[in-house]
Amino acid sequence: MSIEQILKKLVSFRTVTSDLKENKKAILWLKNEFKKFNLYLNEHNFNGYISLVATTQRTKKVDFFLAAHIDVVPGPDNLFSLRKEKNKLIGRGVFDMKFAIACYLKLLEDLKEELKRYNFGIMITSDEEIGGYNGVKALLEEGYRSKFCFLPDGGNEFLIEKGAKGVWHLIIESYGKSSHGSRPWEGLNAIDQLTDFLIMLRKEFVSEPCKDKLHYHNTLNIGKIEGGEVANKVPDFAKALIDIRFMPQENKLKLKNKIYKIKNKFKNIKIKEKVFGDSYEVDVRNPYIKTFVDIIEKRFKVRPSFIISHGTSDARFFASKNIPVIVTRPKGGGHHSDKEWVDIKSLNNFYLVLKDFVRSFKK
Repeated sequence: MSIEQILKKLVSFRTVTSDLKENKKAILWLKNEFKKFNLYLNEHNFNGYISLVATTQRTKKVDFFLAAHIDVVPGPDNLFSLRKEKNKLIGRGVFDMKFAIACYLKLLEDLKEELKRYNFGIMITSDEEIGGYNGVKALLEEGYRSKFCFLPDGGNEFLIEKGAKGVWHLIIESYGKSSHGSRPWEGLNAIDQLTDFLIMLRKEFVSEPCKDKLHYHNTLNIGKIEGGEVANKVPDFAKALIDIRFMPQENKLKLKNKIYKIKNKFKNIKIKEKVFGDSYEVDVRNPYIKTFVDIIEKRFKVRPSFIISHGTSDARFFASKNIPVIVTRPKGGGHHSDKEWVDIKSLNNFYLVLKDFVRSFKK
Protein backbone atom coordinates (compact mmCIF):
# COMPACT_ATOMS: atom_id res chain seq x y z
CA MET A 1 0.00 0.00 0.00
CA SER A 2 1.08 3.58 -0.58
CA ILE A 3 1.33 6.10 2.26
CA GLU A 4 -1.84 7.74 0.97
CA GLN A 5 -3.75 4.44 0.96
CA ILE A 6 -2.64 3.63 4.50
CA LEU A 7 -3.55 7.12 5.67
CA LYS A 8 -6.99 6.81 4.08
CA LYS A 9 -7.62 3.68 6.15
CA LEU A 10 -6.32 5.24 9.37
CA VAL A 11 -8.42 8.39 8.95
CA SER A 12 -11.55 6.25 8.55
CA PHE A 13 -11.21 5.12 12.18
CA ARG A 14 -12.98 7.70 14.37
CA THR A 15 -10.33 7.48 17.05
CA VAL A 16 -11.48 10.37 19.24
CA THR A 17 -9.64 9.89 22.54
CA SER A 18 -12.83 9.23 24.53
CA ASP A 19 -13.96 6.46 22.16
CA LEU A 20 -12.00 3.61 23.71
CA LYS A 21 -13.74 1.00 21.55
CA GLU A 22 -12.82 2.70 18.27
CA ASN A 23 -9.22 3.20 19.36
CA LYS A 24 -9.00 -0.48 20.23
CA LYS A 25 -10.43 -1.34 16.82
CA ALA A 26 -7.78 0.80 15.10
CA ILE A 27 -4.99 -0.69 17.21
CA LEU A 28 -6.22 -4.20 16.32
CA TRP A 29 -6.04 -3.32 12.61
CA LEU A 30 -2.48 -2.07 13.08
CA LYS A 31 -1.59 -5.17 15.07
CA ASN A 32 -2.74 -7.40 12.22
CA GLU A 33 -0.71 -5.33 9.76
CA PHE A 34 2.39 -5.53 11.95
CA LYS A 35 2.04 -9.32 12.16
CA LYS A 36 2.93 -9.51 8.47
CA PHE A 37 6.47 -8.46 9.34
CA ASN A 38 7.16 -10.96 12.14
CA LEU A 39 7.58 -8.25 14.74
CA TYR A 40 7.38 -8.84 18.48
CA LEU A 41 4.05 -7.34 19.54
CA ASN A 42 2.94 -6.21 22.98
CA GLU A 43 -0.46 -4.66 23.61
CA HIS A 44 -0.97 -2.67 26.82
CA ASN A 45 -4.09 -1.35 28.53
CA PHE A 46 -3.71 1.44 31.07
CA ASN A 47 -7.03 2.53 32.56
CA GLY A 48 -8.83 1.58 29.34
CA TYR A 49 -6.41 3.31 26.95
CA ILE A 50 -4.80 0.91 24.49
CA SER A 51 -1.15 1.07 23.40
CA LEU A 52 0.77 -1.11 21.00
CA VAL A 53 4.52 -1.65 20.96
CA ALA A 54 6.13 -3.52 18.04
CA THR A 55 9.86 -4.32 18.09
CA THR A 56 12.21 -5.96 15.62
CA GLN A 57 13.93 -7.80 18.49
CA ARG A 58 12.47 -9.42 21.62
CA THR A 59 13.38 -6.62 24.02
CA LYS A 60 12.07 -3.53 25.78
CA LYS A 61 15.36 -1.75 25.21
CA VAL A 62 15.85 -0.72 21.58
CA ASP A 63 18.18 1.58 19.70
CA PHE A 64 15.30 3.91 18.92
CA PHE A 65 11.53 4.20 18.99
CA LEU A 66 9.33 5.55 16.23
CA ALA A 67 6.44 6.94 18.29
CA ALA A 68 3.01 8.31 17.42
CA HIS A 69 -0.48 8.65 18.85
CA ILE A 70 -3.53 7.37 17.02
CA ASP A 71 -6.12 9.35 18.99
CA VAL A 72 -7.57 12.57 17.61
CA VAL A 73 -9.83 15.42 18.69
CA PRO A 74 -13.52 15.39 17.67
CA GLY A 75 -14.63 16.61 14.24
CA PRO A 76 -17.55 16.52 11.80
CA ASP A 77 -18.30 13.29 9.91
CA ASN A 78 -16.76 14.47 6.64
CA LEU A 79 -13.31 14.78 8.26
CA PHE A 80 -13.15 11.02 8.81
CA SER A 81 -13.05 10.41 5.09
CA LEU A 82 -9.72 11.33 3.48
CA ARG A 83 -9.97 13.68 0.53
CA LYS A 84 -7.44 15.20 -1.82
CA GLU A 85 -7.45 18.82 -2.93
CA LYS A 86 -4.64 19.71 -5.34
CA ASN A 87 -1.43 19.15 -3.38
CA LYS A 88 -3.09 18.50 -0.01
CA LEU A 89 -4.59 15.56 1.87
CA ILE A 90 -7.39 16.67 4.18
CA GLY A 91 -8.97 14.83 7.09
CA ARG A 92 -8.95 14.44 10.86
CA GLY A 93 -5.53 13.25 11.98
CA VAL A 94 -3.67 13.68 8.68
CA PHE A 95 -1.34 16.18 10.39
CA ASP A 96 -1.88 15.29 14.06
CA MET A 97 -0.58 12.65 13.60
CA LYS A 98 -1.76 9.63 11.62
CA PHE A 99 0.57 10.53 8.74
CA ALA A 100 3.41 9.27 10.97
CA ILE A 101 1.80 5.87 11.52
CA ALA A 102 1.23 5.57 7.76
CA CYS A 103 4.94 6.29 7.21
CA TYR A 104 5.96 3.71 9.81
CA LEU A 105 3.83 1.02 8.17
CA LYS A 106 5.20 1.91 4.74
CA LEU A 107 8.71 1.73 6.20
CA LEU A 108 8.09 -1.81 7.42
CA GLU A 109 7.00 -2.80 3.92
CA ASP A 110 10.10 -1.28 2.33
CA LEU A 111 12.49 -2.84 4.87
CA LYS A 112 10.67 -6.16 5.15
CA GLU A 113 13.58 -8.33 4.01
CA GLU A 114 16.10 -6.74 6.38
CA LEU A 115 14.13 -5.93 9.54
CA LYS A 116 16.04 -8.42 11.68
CA ARG A 117 19.19 -6.39 11.07
CA TYR A 118 17.70 -3.54 13.09
CA ASN A 119 16.85 -3.04 16.74
CA PHE A 120 14.04 -0.50 16.80
CA GLY A 121 10.49 -0.27 18.00
CA ILE A 122 7.23 1.36 16.98
CA MET A 123 5.18 2.79 19.85
CA ILE A 124 1.52 3.67 19.19
CA THR A 125 -0.61 5.20 21.96
CA SER A 126 -4.20 6.43 22.21
CA ASP A 127 -4.34 9.13 24.89
CA GLU A 128 -1.97 11.92 23.82
CA GLU A 129 -4.76 14.45 23.28
CA ILE A 130 -5.61 14.29 26.99
CA GLY A 131 -2.06 14.30 28.31
CA GLY A 132 -0.38 10.99 27.47
CA TYR A 133 -0.27 9.76 31.06
CA ASN A 134 -1.88 6.41 30.18
CA GLY A 135 0.20 6.06 27.03
CA VAL A 136 3.85 7.01 26.66
CA LYS A 137 4.34 7.86 30.34
CA ALA A 138 2.91 4.51 31.45
CA LEU A 139 4.93 2.57 28.85
CA LEU A 140 8.17 4.16 30.00
CA GLU A 141 7.25 3.28 33.57
CA GLU A 142 6.87 -0.34 32.34
CA GLY A 143 10.54 -0.29 31.42
CA TYR A 144 10.62 0.59 27.72
CA ARG A 145 13.81 2.45 26.84
CA SER A 146 15.71 3.65 23.79
CA LYS A 147 18.85 5.60 22.92
CA PHE A 148 16.64 8.20 21.25
CA CYS A 149 13.08 8.64 20.01
CA PHE A 150 11.63 9.92 16.75
CA LEU A 151 8.28 11.61 17.43
CA PRO A 152 6.90 13.74 14.54
CA ASP A 153 4.33 15.63 16.62
CA GLY A 154 5.68 19.16 16.25
CA GLY A 155 7.89 21.37 14.17
CA ASN A 156 7.28 21.63 10.43
CA GLU A 157 9.07 21.15 7.14
CA PHE A 158 12.81 21.69 7.79
CA LEU A 159 12.05 22.93 11.31
CA ILE A 160 13.09 20.72 14.23
CA GLU A 161 12.02 21.26 17.82
CA LYS A 162 14.98 21.58 20.17
CA GLY A 163 12.56 21.75 23.06
CA ALA A 164 9.10 22.76 24.16
CA LYS A 165 7.49 25.00 26.72
CA GLY A 166 5.93 23.41 29.75
CA VAL A 167 2.22 23.65 30.49
CA TRP A 168 0.51 24.43 33.78
CA HIS A 169 -3.28 24.63 34.09
CA LEU A 170 -4.60 26.13 37.32
CA ILE A 171 -8.04 26.66 38.83
CA ILE A 172 -8.29 29.93 40.73
CA GLU A 173 -11.16 29.93 43.25
CA SER A 174 -12.42 33.09 44.92
CA TYR A 175 -14.66 32.99 48.02
CA GLY A 176 -16.77 35.94 49.18
CA LYS A 177 -19.92 36.78 51.08
CA SER A 178 -23.39 37.28 49.60
CA SER A 179 -25.52 40.35 50.11
CA HIS A 180 -28.17 42.26 48.21
CA GLY A 181 -26.85 44.00 45.10
CA SER A 182 -28.08 47.35 46.44
CA ARG A 183 -25.94 46.96 49.57
CA PRO A 184 -22.52 45.72 48.33
CA TRP A 185 -20.80 47.00 51.50
CA GLU A 186 -22.52 44.23 53.44
CA GLY A 187 -20.94 41.51 51.31
CA LEU A 188 -17.63 40.54 49.75
CA ASN A 189 -17.71 40.32 45.97
CA ALA A 190 -15.90 37.16 44.87
CA ILE A 191 -15.77 38.32 41.23
CA ASP A 192 -14.12 41.62 42.17
CA GLN A 193 -11.56 39.74 44.22
CA LEU A 194 -10.87 37.28 41.39
CA THR A 195 -10.44 39.97 38.76
CA ASP A 196 -8.09 41.94 41.03
CA PHE A 197 -5.98 38.81 41.44
CA LEU A 198 -5.92 38.11 37.69
CA ILE A 199 -4.93 41.70 36.86
CA MET A 200 -1.98 41.44 39.22
CA LEU A 201 -1.03 38.03 37.84
CA ARG A 202 -1.21 39.28 34.26
CA LYS A 203 1.50 41.87 35.05
CA GLU A 204 3.97 39.01 35.67
CA PHE A 205 3.78 37.99 32.00
CA VAL A 206 4.71 39.65 28.73
CA SER A 207 1.84 41.57 27.12
CA GLU A 208 0.87 40.60 23.58
CA PRO A 209 1.56 41.61 20.92
CA CYS A 210 5.20 41.67 21.98
CA LYS A 211 8.40 42.51 20.11
CA ASP A 212 9.63 38.91 20.08
CA LYS A 213 8.37 37.34 16.83
CA LEU A 214 9.22 33.87 18.14
CA HIS A 215 7.48 34.56 21.47
CA TYR A 216 10.25 32.88 23.45
CA HIS A 217 8.83 33.84 26.82
CA ASN A 218 6.32 32.61 29.38
CA THR A 219 2.66 33.19 28.52
CA LEU A 220 -0.62 33.38 30.40
CA ASN A 221 -4.06 32.68 28.98
CA ILE A 222 -7.22 33.21 31.04
CA GLY A 223 -9.40 30.57 29.45
CA LYS A 224 -12.60 30.78 31.49
CA ILE A 225 -14.18 32.92 34.20
CA GLU A 226 -17.44 32.10 35.93
CA GLY A 227 -19.32 33.28 39.00
CA GLY A 228 -22.43 34.95 40.29
CA GLU A 229 -26.10 34.20 39.68
CA VAL A 230 -28.08 37.41 39.15
CA ALA A 231 -27.32 41.12 38.80
CA ASN A 232 -28.82 42.14 42.16
CA LYS A 233 -26.83 39.73 44.32
CA VAL A 234 -23.21 40.08 45.46
CA PRO A 235 -21.56 36.79 44.38
CA ASP A 236 -19.95 34.66 47.07
CA PHE A 237 -17.99 32.45 44.65
CA ALA A 238 -16.13 32.80 41.37
CA LYS A 239 -13.44 30.85 39.59
CA ALA A 240 -11.12 31.10 36.63
CA LEU A 241 -9.22 28.55 34.57
CA ILE A 242 -5.79 29.68 33.44
CA ASP A 243 -3.19 28.20 31.09
CA ILE A 244 0.47 29.03 31.70
CA ARG A 245 3.19 28.04 29.21
CA PHE A 246 6.76 28.38 30.41
CA MET A 247 10.20 28.26 28.83
CA PRO A 248 12.66 25.39 29.42
CA GLN A 249 14.93 27.54 31.59
CA GLU A 250 12.03 28.28 33.94
CA ASN A 251 11.27 25.91 36.81
CA LYS A 252 8.04 25.14 38.59
CA LEU A 253 9.16 26.33 42.03
CA LYS A 254 10.26 29.72 40.71
CA LEU A 255 6.99 30.13 38.84
CA LYS A 256 4.94 28.96 41.82
CA ASN A 257 6.64 31.47 44.10
CA LYS A 258 5.64 34.30 41.74
CA ILE A 259 2.01 33.18 41.72
CA TYR A 260 1.75 32.58 45.46
CA LYS A 261 3.36 35.92 46.25
CA ILE A 262 0.29 37.47 44.64
CA LYS A 263 -2.09 34.90 46.09
CA ASN A 264 -0.93 35.73 49.63
CA LYS A 265 -2.37 39.21 49.19
CA PHE A 266 -5.84 37.65 48.89
CA LYS A 267 -6.83 35.59 51.93
CA ASN A 268 -9.99 34.29 50.20
CA ILE A 269 -8.29 33.02 47.02
CA LYS A 270 -7.43 29.34 46.60
CA ILE A 271 -5.35 27.75 43.83
CA LYS A 272 -5.73 24.19 42.58
CA GLU A 273 -3.50 22.44 40.04
CA LYS A 274 -5.37 20.77 37.18
CA VAL A 275 -2.60 19.83 34.71
CA PHE A 276 1.18 20.07 34.78
CA GLY A 277 3.59 19.08 32.04
CA ASP A 278 7.25 19.95 32.30
CA SER A 279 9.26 21.77 29.66
CA TYR A 280 12.26 20.15 28.02
CA GLU A 281 15.24 20.95 25.82
CA VAL A 282 17.58 18.61 23.94
CA ASP A 283 21.22 19.06 23.00
CA VAL A 284 21.20 19.72 19.25
CA ARG A 285 24.79 18.44 19.11
CA ASN A 286 23.51 14.96 19.94
CA PRO A 287 24.92 12.51 17.33
CA TYR A 288 21.46 11.13 16.45
CA ILE A 289 20.09 14.61 15.81
CA LYS A 290 23.22 15.50 13.86
CA THR A 291 22.79 12.41 11.65
CA PHE A 292 19.17 13.36 10.97
CA VAL A 293 20.11 16.96 10.10
CA ASP A 294 22.91 15.78 7.80
CA ILE A 295 20.51 13.50 5.90
CA ILE A 296 18.10 16.39 5.27
CA GLU A 297 20.92 18.65 4.15
CA LYS A 298 22.38 16.01 1.83
CA ARG A 299 19.06 15.14 0.20
CA PHE A 300 17.48 18.61 -0.09
CA LYS A 301 20.42 21.02 0.21
CA VAL A 302 18.67 22.76 3.09
CA ARG A 303 20.02 23.14 6.62
CA PRO A 304 17.12 22.68 9.08
CA SER A 305 16.47 25.29 11.77
CA PHE A 306 15.76 24.59 15.43
CA ILE A 307 12.80 26.03 17.32
CA ILE A 308 11.16 25.96 20.75
CA SER A 309 7.56 24.73 20.60
CA HIS A 310 4.78 26.67 22.31
CA GLY A 311 2.73 23.49 22.68
CA THR A 312 3.45 20.22 24.42
CA SER A 313 3.64 16.57 23.34
CA ASP A 314 4.65 13.12 24.54
CA ALA A 315 8.25 14.14 23.87
CA ARG A 316 8.43 15.49 27.42
CA PHE A 317 8.06 11.97 28.85
CA PHE A 318 11.02 10.68 26.85
CA ALA A 319 13.06 13.75 27.78
CA SER A 320 12.31 13.13 31.48
CA LYS A 321 14.08 9.77 31.08
CA ASN A 322 17.07 11.44 29.41
CA ILE A 323 16.05 10.06 26.03
CA PRO A 324 16.77 12.61 23.25
CA VAL A 325 13.78 13.26 20.99
CA ILE A 326 13.67 14.29 17.34
CA VAL A 327 10.46 16.23 16.73
CA THR A 328 9.65 17.42 13.23
CA ARG A 329 7.00 16.75 10.59
CA PRO A 330 5.99 17.56 7.01
CA LYS A 331 4.38 20.79 5.88
CA GLY A 332 0.79 20.98 7.07
CA GLY A 333 -1.60 22.71 9.40
CA GLY A 334 -5.14 23.13 10.67
CA HIS A 335 -4.76 20.50 13.37
CA HIS A 336 -7.71 20.51 15.78
CA SER A 337 -9.70 22.45 13.15
CA ASP A 338 -12.12 21.55 10.36
CA LYS A 339 -9.39 22.20 7.77
CA GLU A 340 -6.63 19.85 8.91
CA TRP A 341 -4.24 19.12 6.06
CA VAL A 342 -0.82 17.81 5.09
CA ASP A 343 1.14 18.65 1.95
CA ILE A 344 1.56 15.57 -0.29
CA LYS A 345 4.99 16.44 -1.67
CA SER A 346 6.30 17.36 1.76
CA LEU A 347 4.90 14.12 3.21
CA ASN A 348 6.73 12.07 0.58
CA ASN A 349 9.95 13.99 1.23
CA PHE A 350 9.50 13.42 4.96
CA TYR A 351 9.24 9.69 4.32
CA LEU A 352 12.42 9.63 2.25
CA VAL A 353 14.34 11.30 5.09
CA LEU A 354 12.83 8.91 7.64
CA LYS A 355 13.82 5.88 5.55
CA ASP A 356 17.37 7.16 5.02
CA PHE A 357 17.64 7.84 8.73
CA VAL A 358 16.42 4.41 9.82
CA ARG A 359 18.65 2.68 7.28
CA SER A 360 21.67 4.38 8.82
CA PHE A 361 21.18 2.10 11.85
CA LYS A 362 21.27 -1.22 9.99
CA LYS A 363 23.61 -3.67 11.71
